[in-house]
Amino acid sequence: MKTNRNSRRRRSGFTLLEVMIVVAIIVMLAAFAIPNLLGMQDKAKIDSTRVQVNAFNSAVESYKALTGDFPTGDQGLSMLVTGPGTQDWKPLMANEDVNMLDQWGNKYNYMYPGSKNKYGSSHPDIWSSGPDRQSGTADDIGNWRAQR
Repeated sequence: MKTNRNSRRRRSGFTLLEVMIVVAIIVMLAAFAIPNLLGMQDKAKIDSTRVQVNAFNSAVESYKALTGDFPTGDQGLSMLVTGPGTQDWKPLMANEDVNMLDQWGNKYNYMYPGSKNKYGSSHPDIWSSGPDRQSGTADDIGNWRAQR
């Protein structure tokens, strides 16, 4: 009877092989899941930046409706806060919104007259330099890109 208790006691835990199989399964699951999660994070950054570019675009369209023209390239997006100098100006965006950095820590770019947007030089270009932080490259996120 003592032999039976000892064999039960020894068999009550997991074997090294069982533990190694479980660890291998967890590692394989992580190998598939982590790249997918990182990809979703990158997509979320791009989508968030696209939303901000669209917000700037809407605000400069409102600026034009109120003043008759877009802010010049030199004036930039700060005109959405300060306006054309009239006393009754109500800011179209908060100062912290206009000075917001994109998801990669860079300022948003503004150029008027533009050249890349669908209306050409009659409208401004507004963009983020994108993940590579270099303006003028294929990953720029601007008001000329179609929404995906």
